[in-house]
This record gives sequence, structure tokens and C-alpha cells, in this order.
Amino acid sequence: MSDTKPIILDITDGIATITFNRPEVKNSLDVEALSELFTAFGTCEDRNDVGVVVLTGAGDAFCAGVNLKGYSLDNREELRAGFREVAMWWHQMLHRMVRIQKPVLCAVNGIAVGGGLGLVLASDIAVCNEKASFFASWMANGVANDGGSSYSLTKIVGFRRAMELMLTNRTLTAAEAVEWQICNRMYKNEDFAANVSKIARQLADGPTHLQAYVKETFHEGWRRSLEECTEYECQNILKSLDNPYAAERLGAFKRGKRNNPLMIDLM
Repeated sequence: MSDTKPIILDITDGIATITFNRPEVKNSLDVEALSELFTAFGTCEDRNDVGVVVLTGAGDAFCAGVNLKGYSLDNREELRAGFREVAMWWHQMLHRMVRIQKPVLCAVNGIAVGGGLGLVLASDIAVCNEKASFFASWMANGVANDGGSSYSLTKIVGFRRAMELMLTNRTLTAAEAVEWQICNRMYKNEDFAANVSKIARQLADGPTHLQAYVKETFHEGWRRSLEECTEYECQNILKSLDNPYAAERLGAFKRGKRNNPLMIDLM
């Protein structure tokens, strides 16, 4: 086990930054790293002073998916047991990431491969720098797709593009990832960190409880009927009226002060 922590969590002024800290293997994640990532999400979830979670990678990569080193290809039982364990941890981490009632911003600073691409797809907002690239990788590795891709990919890029990305082993550039809506914006390398900080600050300053309602209803809305969606929306409206934020903003609206001080600027 390395003396260097595979996952670094920094919480400063409402912004929780989780960094994949295994640059020597392109930030690919093993069971130890996934366990720590799961715990980091739990910490962010429990702390009321966290308004946004930012995911990024150390060095020149975002995340290269599962670290395959150490798996024996000659022993079928050991191989299956290893993949079953790492898949369990990866999927539990994804569930927590999607269900956490705070926005998750992926700052993609390099390659996002396999499960790393899955993390980007599961985030609420994703931005990248010019050197970022995106590769599904499962076909190339001989392993069925996972990382939540069957849940998220077609919903984001559409059926035809999802099939193309999976079946052709195509690697998307940063600009193509924005065109395909995998990322919201691409920034120049030298401007990337400043723009990530600006977006994170604006998200952290936003109404976290309303952001949580949006996140929950959007994810559940894929599976609910129109009648169920509108009923949950009504319930959330009534709950949101109990928060002092509603009185503040509704009062400003009635007084004609309709400016939007919390607009998120992705330009």
C-alpha cells in the first residue's frame, strides 16, 4: 500500500474538492481508492458547510477507470472475484455521487477512460481543458461496459452516438465532448483552473436545497410517468416554501428586483 493517499479531500469555504491522486497510473482507481472516494462523498454529504463537490485528477489525467494491475488473467475464479469486488465499490460510489444532495462538478483535466468517462457522465456539470479526451474503452479491454454508462450515456448523447462511441472505440477530443454534450464547456489549459474555481464558487453560493430538488427530480424523472413527476414537483415546491430563501427571493421578485445574483456563468 502506498504512503501517498489515493484520494485527497479538501474542503475550503464551502467548496469540497476531491482529487484522484494516482498520477503514476493516470488516476486509475483500485478498491482502496474507491473505498476512500466513497468515504469522501459521505463526508461531503454530512457537512452542512459543503455547497458543491468538485472532482478532478492529479497530474495530466482525470481518471483512467479501474486499475487492472494485480489481476491474474490465468485464474478465472480470482479474476471474477476481483472484478466483482471492484465493481461493487465503483457502483456504490456512483450511487452516492448521483444521490448526494449537492451539485457535483467534474473538472476534466486530461483523459477520462472507461469508468472515468462514467464519472463525467454521472456528474451534474462537467467542464474540461483543451487536452482532455474521452474513451469508452470497454470493447478494447474485452469487458462489458459498466460505470453507469448504460444509465447515463444514451440519455446525454442519444442512442446513435452512444452506440458509435461504444462500438467503434472512438476517442472524443475535448471539443467533440462539448459538441456531444458530455461536457458543458471547454477552456484553454491556462484558463482552466480559474474557470473551475469560478463555477464552483457560484454553485457553492447557490441555494443547495433547491439544487438538490432539481438533481433528484431529473434523475428520477427518467423513470417516472408525467403524473408522478408533477406530483413530486408539487411536493418539492411546498417544501421549498418552508425555507427562508423562498421568502427572500419571492419578496425581491414582488418588489420588482428581478435580477439574478446567483446566475452560473459558464462562458
